[in-house]
Amino acid sequence: MEVLRTAFKEKLNSQISEFVSSIDADEELILADLQGSIAHASMLGKIGLLTPEQTENILHGLNTIMAKAQAGNFELKSEYEDVHMNVEKALEKEIGADALRLHSARSRNDQVALDTRIFALSQIELIIDSIDKLKQALVDKAKEYDNAVMPGYTHLQPAQPIHFAHAMLAFFEMFERDLDRFKDAAKRTAVSPLGAGAQAGSGLSIDPFLSAKQLNFEHVFKNSIDAVCDRDFVAEFLFASALTATHLSQLAETLIIWTSKEFGFISFKDTVTTTSSLMPQKKNPDPIELIRGKTGSIFGELINILTTLKGLPLGYNRDLQETKPPLIKVAKVISSCLTVMTIAIDQMQINETKMLTAASDPEMMATDLVEYLVLKGLPFRESHEVVASVVSIARDLKISLLEMELTKYKSVSMLFDSDLYEVFDAVKSVEMKNSHGSTGTSKVMSALEEMIGPFARPTIPYRSAV
Repeated sequence: MEVLRTAFKEKLNSQISEFVSSIDADEELILADLQGSIAHASMLGKIGLLTPEQTENILHGLNTIMAKAQAGNFELKSEYEDVHMNVEKALEKEIGADALRLHSARSRNDQVALDTRIFALSQIELIIDSIDKLKQALVDKAKEYDNAVMPGYTHLQPAQPIHFAHAMLAFFEMFERDLDRFKDAAKRTAVSPLGAGAQAGSGLSIDPFLSAKQLNFEHVFKNSIDAVCDRDFVAEFLFASALTATHLSQLAETLIIWTSKEFGFISFKDTVTTTSSLMPQKKNPDPIELIRGKTGSIFGELINILTTLKGLPLGYNRDLQETKPPLIKVAKVISSCLTVMTIAIDQMQINETKMLTAASDPEMMATDLVEYLVLKGLPFRESHEVVASVVSIARDLKISLLEMELTKYKSVSMLFDSDLYEVFDAVKSVEMKNSHGSTGTSKVMSALEEMIGPFARPTIPYRSAV
């Protein structure tokens, strides 16, 4: 870039210039760079490095460019290499020589660190909003089908009856943790690096706290070297996104299984399904399959960032330029995945009859039968063995536990009585669950009643069950 090469005798090779340019990624950082420049100019004016007239002129120019950028009328030029020089050259064209004063006590090193943080914070805010909307969709669907009883699975094998709402609230909890992770990441992202310079700070009497305050950053860097080379916040953003994507993929996989003909528990409206170019009868859950598929690319970008950072010596290195594209890409992907999943949940329909039929397999109440014996005084381990023997007999006879005669039960344990058959009712099974956080009807209904408003929860790390 010619404006910074006065000490050089030769021009930069054009292919090298193109190679080192970050224009493509920097398109997403224009507003962030302008925000940072406005804060920096304001600080320079308040400490007296700019006269009131110079400050006013620079701020007017930056706000003019900001308006153009917000309207989509500010295009980055490749010959200026990055967003920082594009803004500076545009400002010089807008207001003249005063633009040359803006870079006092500032380096592109602390500038890009700031821009990336501002962008990350803006995306965290959007993602938090998207997660909240998904959580609301899960709660709304749980409330809509609050009486639905379905099979719960372990190892993808039928295990015990559960409320459909309980399954939805399980995913709610996953996304609640994801939301907390993004909120927590925001605290470490909102640390202003502006004023660190290239890596040693400045001999000018700047006040980084003033610019941080204008940017609504809660904290200011403590070490100027760390300020320019820290990209932990990018890795943390990508990790939070990767874990959110993991939960989205788990939800997608579950829904894909439930929507299959073999299960038939749910269906999606035509608005969120596609068909086959060959098989006209097909109704495919393609959108949520793509959510499952895009998860891998998010994982890849996390590894990309960690691999980039692991080999860097102390201080700013140009490798850090490569932390911007993964951040920008993942922010877009995770946001779109959250939006699409929210739409899919909203457009999901439940087959309550088929769910209850599947949950009514008598073998799914085997654990209830164990607890039936425990309540009669038989130790759990012995109760478990007794019921295992009963299940074996029923399988050998090729009949269900509900169909097996009482005499067969008593041949294994005399504790069995005619009331044992009351156990084989899926609805009663979930009604009987009364432990904390269980699928018990009263517990699930209470949980749904709590899901009002913005899901406000205590910020303390531990909430007593008492």
